[in-house]
Amino acid sequence: MENPFEQGVPADVLQRVHAFARDLAYGVTLGLWHSQIHWQKLLNPEISHHSRIFAQYLRPKWGGDFPSEYLMLSFGYFQEHGSEGGHSRYLLTEKAFRLLERPAGPPSVFISYRRSESSTFGLLIEARLKLVGNPNPFIDKNLVPGEEWNAQLRQKIEACRYFVCLIGRTTLESPHVMQELEWAAAGDRTIISIWHNGQRMSDATLPQLRDRHAIVVTEETALGYELAVNQLLNSLGYSTY
Repeated sequence: MENPFEQGVPADVLQRVHAFARDLAYGVTLGLWHSQIHWQKLLNPEISHHSRIFAQYLRPKWGGDFPSEYLMLSFGYFQEHGSEGGHSRYLLTEKAFRLLERPAGPPSVFISYRRSESSTFGLLIEARLKLVGNPNPFIDKNLVPGEEWNAQLRQKIEACRYFVCLIGRTTLESPHVMQELEWAAAGDRTIISIWHNGQRMSDATLPQLRDRHAIVVTEETALGYELAVNQLLNSLGYSTY
């Protein structure tokens, strides 16, 4: 799991609420503080030991400019839990902890494939990524009309974190896929290959794929593809059940 304390604060006001809830939940899982939140103590680090722990981990990122307790309540991340000395206490809700089931920020993903082999599979992966909250995985239907496509593809690969290559029986015969693999390897992208349509890895696997993470669709069924997609999502930091 990525450390959200090392992530930047989102500029968008609503995204800040989600990010703050995730930071609080992450701190609970590390044992840094309890799921019961004393709001005034959070704002005033001199009050108690736990307040100083909050300050140590949260203020370097947030600078004290936290989302308000009312926003946290409105979004369902806080549940009222009485008061102490006239100050509100809250419990961090299950909704906040569920934010830990996905990456702190959506990883950039490039999907490489040969259309004659893997078009449907590529669109399935794109749809599943969007469903779990990754808004812009790149697949070549997203190319901008009128621009030189080769330059666009290289730029997208150089900007991505994960390069996902769908490999069927004839995929590695495609010069376009081979070029994309070379760009991804040269840029030290994280390459994840998914083998399907009966294609299997062998001793003759390309150096760009050898000793890198690979997923195999073990059977050409809906369940086989579902299991492979879930493995991919797990590799990208998303929890699946």
